[in-house]
Amino acid sequence: MNSPIHPKTITLAFSPDTDDAFMVHAIEAGLVATEPFHFELTSADIQLLNEKARQGVYDITAISMAVFPFIQDQYDLVPVGSSIGDGFGPAIVVANEAYEKGLRRPEDLRNRRIAVPGLHTSAYFAARMLIGSFEAVPTLFSDITQKVATGECDGGILIHELQLWSQHPQLTKIGDLGQWWNERFRLPLPLGGNAIRRSLGSETITNVTRILKESIIYGFNHRADTLNAALRRSGAPISSNEGDRYISMYVNDHSLAFAPAVHEGIRLLFKGGAELGLCPPVQF
Repeated sequence: MNSPIHPKTITLAFSPDTDDAFMVHAIEAGLVATEPFHFELTSADIQLLNEKARQGVYDITAISMAVFPFIQDQYDLVPVGSSIGDGFGPAIVVANEAYEKGLRRPEDLRNRRIAVPGLHTSAYFAARMLIGSFEAVPTLFSDITQKVATGECDGGILIHELQLWSQHPQLTKIGDLGQWWNERFRLPLPLGGNAIRRSLGSETITNVTRILKESIIYGFNHRADTLNAALRRSGAPISSNEGDRYISMYVNDHSLAFAPAVHEGIRLLFKGGAELGLCPPVQF
């Protein structure tokens, strides 16, 4: 009598933010075939996932693109499931009072205190490359508006759904990192991606990548249901229309493969980070 074949378990970690939740929904809900694998899914804030990636905890994990140089020995980048800012990205904000006193351009924040969503986030790398030197104040992304509004920081960088910018009564938006990056470099800004453990081997990596891609395509083909599930998962205080806009921004053709411009944008982010001493060099 033959013994039953047990599927290989793959641990997959993702951010609960609307775009990540949208991309893995079909896997989580069992709506795409995953044989010969069994996926164990974990959801956590991206900053925690960045830390877990550096510890090598998960087989495949969402990361800030800027953390990859620190994990390149253990992980490879998956060319599927990335969130790319193509002419748009994290919002740069200041308090209304600071705006009235002259902080009206992102460049005006040079050498000032800026609340950032982590020192290994793409938003921080891009801000350093574009603004120049400043005092970074690592802050949980959801607390950045408060630190800026109270004057604890001169400015802040808003990520995730906050960058859609529903007007905050005490803050003024003075820039957009993705737009500024595009104007400066004529490239899209890589923000989030997926990393996969190299030790899984090429065959498993190929098959897991295919399943993730099929999950995203399922979401495209069942957009309304997948979006509603992603919004419930994220708990983001945005409407269905705002959620649909957010998905259009960050889950699109760029999420299915690295286009040449995206590849060049990633390479530039890594090169700039290394030149500023923010990360080790990486060949990509």
